[in-house]
Amino acid sequence: MRPPATDLTGRRWLARASLVLAVAAAGCGYSTQSLLPANYRKIYIEPFTNRLAITEESTEMRRFVTSLPRLEEDVTNAVIKRFIFDGHLRVTPNRHEADLVLTGELADFHRQALRLADGGAVEEYRLNLVANLALRDPKSGELVWEESSFVGDSTYFLTGPTATSEAAAVDKLLTDFAKRVVERTIENW
Repeated sequence: MRPPATDLTGRRWLARASLVLAVAAAGCGYSTQSLLPANYRKIYIEPFTNRLAITEESTEMRRFVTSLPRLEEDVTNAVIKRFIFDGHLRVTPNRHEADLVLTGELADFHRQALRLADGGAVEEYRLNLVANLALRDPKSGELVWEESSFVGDSTYFLTGPTATSEAAAVDKLLTDFAKRVVERTIENW
């Protein structure tokens, strides 16, 4: 004798629902745990060097040659703060204690006009910070990763309700750059 059709439909629904719940319980594979190898726990951030060509003449492509005093110090401090905030690697002030060493040199910093008003005045700028980075294992001398022309960016308006100062935009730029450096380091694995 066959079971009533409604009973069979109910069983199918229950089987499908159980399958969906099992898949959902398994998750999509995302985790907040680090994928860093166990032997990498401490990082030393070498002070960034400044290789910006501040004596370069402006050109049509680079009409606004910009230089900020102590930019390399500000970048170094922003990267250190971001690693501390992230917490996956402990920042050490001693190179000889480090499992990883991050080195970087500032290659370019420029301000680009993005939006002009009808009269030709600039309303919005983009700031770009370009650096050459390398992460090494100091014990083995192995290059973990290296990236030239690594970019952080920020935009800001000079007028309107969202207007900010260039100093605030530079702070935002440093935060963006540092966040990208940490993500590149942590997510490399």
